[in-house]
Amino acid sequence: MLILTFKKEWIESKREGRTLWLSCIVLLLLGCALLSSWHSYEQAQTEKKEVINAERERWLNQGEKGPHAAAHYGTYIFKPDTPLSVLEPGLSDYQGAVLRLEAHKMNDTLFRQIQDAIQMQRFGELNPAFILQTLLPLLIILMGFHSIAAERESGTLKQLLANGLNPTTFFIAKVLALTAVSLLFFAPVVLYLVYSLASGVEFSVARSALFITSYGGYIFIWALLTLITSSYVRTSRSALIILLVMWVISCLLMPKFAISDATQRYPTEPSQIFQSKLESEIYTPERQQAIAKFKQDTLAKYGVENVDQLPFAWSGAQLQFGEEYANDVFDRLFSQRKTQLDAQSLHYQSAAIFSPFIALQTISMSAAATDLAHHQLFTDAGETHRRLMQSTLNGDLKDNGIKHKRKSYQGNHHLWQKIPKFSYEHPPITQLSHYYSRALFMLALWIIVLIFLSYFSIKRIEREGR
Repeated sequence: MLILTFKKEWIESKREGRTLWLSCIVLLLLGCALLSSWHSYEQAQTEKKEVINAERERWLNQGEKGPHAAAHYGTYIFKPDTPLSVLEPGLSDYQGAVLRLEAHKMNDTLFRQIQDAIQMQRFGELNPAFILQTLLPLLIILMGFHSIAAERESGTLKQLLANGLNPTTFFIAKVLALTAVSLLFFAPVVLYLVYSLASGVEFSVARSALFITSYGGYIFIWALLTLITSSYVRTSRSALIILLVMWVISCLLMPKFAISDATQRYPTEPSQIFQSKLESEIYTPERQQAIAKFKQDTLAKYGVENVDQLPFAWSGAQLQFGEEYANDVFDRLFSQRKTQLDAQSLHYQSAAIFSPFIALQTISMSAAATDLAHHQLFTDAGETHRRLMQSTLNGDLKDNGIKHKRKSYQGNHHLWQKIPKFSYEHPPITQLSHYYSRALFMLALWIIVLIFLSYFSIKRIEREGR
């Protein structure tokens, strides 16, 4: 039955011509988008490696200077990409990939590509994820909207049922045929993943499995939705109109509405206001009082009357205390902002009950490490490295500055080498399931509900033969 259905669907597609041409256009767009994204990815990786090495050399060869001057001199670190980011750029253009580490400051990432984009580019960028998430469901609708409704209109459905056709087998065959044809458009993505694995690129099997499985489920959802609608509606034209409305709501309107609603319910401060708030809450009279108290406690601890009598350089100890005081403020304010951003993400995922697009988009970005959660993990790792750098430099000044009372203490390349090279890898996707579990549940819920509705579609087809 399945083979016969395949043949029938293929013959009808060739007769119409419309579906075949649309399929070729979508495949061509997907191929061009994939090649373009891969070229940009390869170029970016090459440039990033060169800049990372140059930045390390710049740090090591900065010459002799005071440790605190080196802390202000700072260094830059770079967020790594996964091969899946070729397919799903996600929020990469809006987040930036470069982070400056320096004394007293916890910076945001720099060089967001969207800032350099022309106005036309801001309307949307053609990438594999956009084609698979938005255009492929439209193509599924155009291939399958008439699949059952046209059989009813032409009277073929009654004839088939009168000749002993099993409605369940008929419906399942239609669904599998439409799903299988739609999965062919996913073939370039699978070939790319196989190529990446064969070429020795750092590759996560778990991330790729999650990526492929979620898109397979998404295609299956749209195939079911199309055929259920086609089975309930009397005419092909009505089925097409209803499905196009569903597509517009699910893929275009609902994501924008969900984002807007999430930001209104859980608002966050603009970046410039947040950065100014950080400085205003650090450099306060309370900070000066805390430093004064730390000084008195230190003098009392060592039983001396002034800082010159301490067995270490007071400047290094004071600088480190100031860093730790600022770190407490950073932790409090950034934790508050993270709570709001996480609430926005969960609220957005909840809207997936009305749109499978939202569920897939969330899972897709998580698998590709281009979502907000992975970006926050990178900035957290960068901040940990910044604090290590500051404590090492301030500790060296504290220990060695006492030996150079007559002149300012100067660090050299031996000290710079004590700061380890920043290295970061995205954690296994299995450890981050709490970031996308709600979206995964919603995607599974869509499949379960549509399978349940398929039962009533089969019953309606069965009634056609009576």
